Amino acid sequence: MLLRRKPSRREERRAQDMVIEPGSRDEPPIGAEFDNPGIRWDLMYVLFLRLTAAIWLVKGIAFWALVLGLGDIALNDESRIRQVIIIGFALVDCVAAIGLWLVAPWGKSLWVFAVVAEIALGLTGFGNAVGMTSASGAGLALFFYFILAFAVRKRRLGLF
Repeated sequence: MLLRRKPSRREERRAQDMVIEPGSRDEPPIGAEFDNPGIRWDLMYVLFLRLTAAIWLVKGIAFWALVLGLGDIALNDESRIRQVIIIGFALVDCVAAIGLWLVAPWGKSLWVFAVVAEIALGLTGFGNAVGMTSASGAGLALFFYFILAFAVRKRRLGLF
């Protein structure tokens, strides 16, 4: 027969302190799950990042096609600044797409950098490498990214 000792008052108080009331903002015990119906913003965020990664990989491959000479003009016939922009976006877009697909923080940071550079080049027309349509699409993607990131953050805090 197993003898059990009665828990002390201190142990009882500690056990009572760990009880989480419904609607509390405390962390749940290990293994507990939230029953919080609503939009799965984290899933939408990951799906958006993966879709964006696929689009940016296609864009990167299109820039690589220009590097390989599959465009209207061979790369060595382009101006130096346009050559630099094309090669830079060929590298950065592909690497950012991989980072976005992995949902890695460095991938999101690199992608935001590439989008801001693309918007700046599209608005200024510098080097004639990025069109206004591409820049506005990138700006729209960046807008949706920040909206989803905000929604995920608010959801994790229990405010949304």
